[in-house]
Amino acid sequence: MKKFNALLLTFAMAAGSAATAQEPTPLFGAGDNDFEMYRFPGIVMTSTGNLIAFAEGRKDAAMRWSETRPFIRVSSDKGATWSEAKQFADKPADAAQNKILLDSGAAEAGRIGVHNLTAIADKDGAVHWVYAVEYNRIFYVKTDDKGEGASDPVEITATLDKFKEEVDWKLAGVGTGHGIQIKDSGRLVFTVWISDGTQGIGLQNAAVATIYSDDAGKTWNRGEIIAKQFGLEKTKTGTELEMPGETAITQAADGTVIVNIRNKALKGQRAQATSKDGATGWSEAAFVDGLMEPICQGSITTAGNAVVFANPANMIMRKSLTAFVSTDGGKKYPKKHVIDSGVSGYSDLASDGTTVYAIYEKGAQSSANDPEAVVFTKFAVGDAK
Repeated sequence: MKKFNALLLTFAMAAGSAATAQEPTPLFGAGDNDFEMYRFPGIVMTSTGNLIAFAEGRKDAAMRWSETRPFIRVSSDKGATWSEAKQFADKPADAAQNKILLDSGAAEAGRIGVHNLTAIADKDGAVHWVYAVEYNRIFYVKTDDKGEGASDPVEITATLDKFKEEVDWKLAGVGTGHGIQIKDSGRLVFTVWISDGTQGIGLQNAAVATIYSDDAGKTWNRGEIIAKQFGLEKTKTGTELEMPGETAITQAADGTVIVNIRNKALKGQRAQATSKDGATGWSEAAFVDGLMEPICQGSITTAGNAVVFANPANMIMRKSLTAFVSTDGGKKYPKKHVIDSGVSGYSDLASDGTTVYAIYEKGAQSSANDPEAVVFTKFAVGDAK
């Protein structure tokens, strides 16, 4: 981490008074555990107050879909100290490469990717995890409140196969970041995206939806499609939206489930849809004034009566990670707090009601899309002005 600690010092000196109130804590840095880059950060706060941070290590920074593994770290003192990083999941014995990624040149022969680790911390202290293998298989694991005592991975790809009638998907992913547990019903909800694999390296021409469990993770079901790329004609539900992608989910104080959607519409704004149960009856996905879309993942959480959304507030490059705060259930986000004024990308948020805990990609290697490290910081909801 010496290289990244030096980078932090440089950022702090350059930022001056614009620096965040608390300098970020490096959690996963370039070269750690022999992985050249870490991306796709996530964070949850368990019912016992533990913070679990996680990120995807990429063995080869230039070949981003090859030989990836998720790692976690745990804090029992709200981020003051952290456990050593440990690998959370590995490829299954029968793993096979996704031919679409291989043929597109996005992956290297013989190297398997374990992607998009996503978590839900439930009210009973357990943590529910899902992750993708080669973007065509999905697995579920349950742990305790420190990410330990993991159950054997259970493949739940069949849940996503229930979408096949509407989207003949070839690639699929979950999250990123965290899912939610519905307050009254206890339902577990993860967001997912499914793609027919026909555009780019296969991750686009996608639809976004949710999967859910009403029995504490024992069985999983598919929800309705929330938004879909133009041209996916067979979907029975879902708002047409130009290249919807990674989504972020939270439940507002009034019980409304909000999904915030990355997209490539010329409007240049994030889109949102809402539901009462996290699975059905989704509203039309609508653009949100004040939330720009730099074509990057965003994150969302609920802190007391506020909904807090974060993404890079810059239309040219991934920088100026900013938290936007809504006090009307996510309709408008008039207040903001700059988390990091420098190069910053993907993020995730958790909250204990008054403090927001943020994990995000910071710095750049070859480009702003290739972070130097994944870092942690926190701020008060009241810091937004």
